[in-house]
Amino acid sequence: MGTLISEKDGKIKERIRSVFEELGLSSKDADDLGFHMTDWLHNVREMEDIYADIENRSDDEIIAFVMTFLAHVPNHLNAAAKLSGIGKVRDVFQVGIFDDDE
Repeated sequence: MGTLISEKDGKIKERIRSVFEELGLSSKDADDLGFHMTDWLHNVREMEDIYADIENRSDDEIIAFVMTFLAHVPNHLNAAAKLSGIGKVRDVFQVGIFDDDE
């Protein structure tokens, strides 16, 4: 089995930064992209732990995980998409993500 992601966060960030800087992103934007693509890896590790044992997790554990994940990860992915040149977030599923909550 290969090295765990948890042991490679810094290497992953640096590799992403290097590749996108070579692609033409400014050094700052490439570094920011690497950050936004790795700062949430601990959330992925937690997801794997929760999902692997979902039948034995309490409702509170599942709720806490989902809320924490959703509060953290999408913001990083949205920033990474913008920095990478993909562009701004769109409401592709038409669920009203840009509508004000009432």
